[in-house]
Amino acid sequence: MKNRFNVDVKSKALTRVGGRAACRQICGLQPSAQVFAVDGVVGLTEAARLLDERRAFAVAANAIREEEKSRLARELHDELAQSLTALKMDAIWVRDQADAWPAMVAAKLTDMVEMLDRTVAATRRMAADLRPLLLDDLGLAPAIEWLASSFMQRCGIPCRLSINGGLGLELPEPYATAVFRIVQESLNNIAKHAAASQVVVTLDQTLDTVKLVVQDDGCGFFSTAERKPQSLGLMGLRERAQLLGGRVAIRSAPGQGTCIEVSIPLDPMGACG
Repeated sequence: MKNRFNVDVKSKALTRVGGRAACRQICGLQPSAQVFAVDGVVGLTEAARLLDERRAFAVAANAIREEEKSRLARELHDELAQSLTALKMDAIWVRDQADAWPAMVAAKLTDMVEMLDRTVAATRRMAADLRPLLLDDLGLAPAIEWLASSFMQRCGIPCRLSINGGLGLELPEPYATAVFRIVQESLNNIAKHAAASQVVVTLDQTLDTVKLVVQDDGCGFFSTAERKPQSLGLMGLRERAQLLGGRVAIRSAPGQGTCIEVSIPLDPMGACG
């Protein structure tokens, strides 16, 4: 036993495996409550550090994904959409010069122009879904206005915006993208499930916090009920906020609509650590 103890000490396995409590026990001393308390604090500190590292890694990975989406959105808009527009102009020219051609050919070219119109619109819609250029070019407030306008056109549901600071509100990345995506996902959830007649989106920024509220007067649900296996929308909202150290509160009841409150602390240096 003595030799084994000597080997353990030389290999420093004692320090790695047991720490001070194990050392006191092997030496014939009972570990004190103070030792256990210190070890517990060290464990909690280590867990907090790992959690911070995990959050920082997730934020960095999300930033990379958003950057790639931005690049792809610009390529779709600048290359594919412009090429299709040029093709449309060529097709119009052929149609206008086809007086001597059979009527069937002219009708076919007209169909081609209509198809190209739909393709150009679909391409631009896909680019906007990946990442709206408004968010990069004009900022968060105009991008949210665009979201609300698209929502009203698509669903016919009035959506009222209240933005503290108006069009001058600015958030650094990754906060602007996170808020935009949370609003986007909230409106998508309302369009799919709420059967609402009105939506109100409120965005407020203070010195150290950004607060977002999305409220509808729809059918509501039991907010304490177990999540459905395929229902990921609300989970996505929480994950986006938690990546930046924020929180999401959801209040809802059947027949009383739903209110989603998001609060995200802002880094004092203007960027996420």
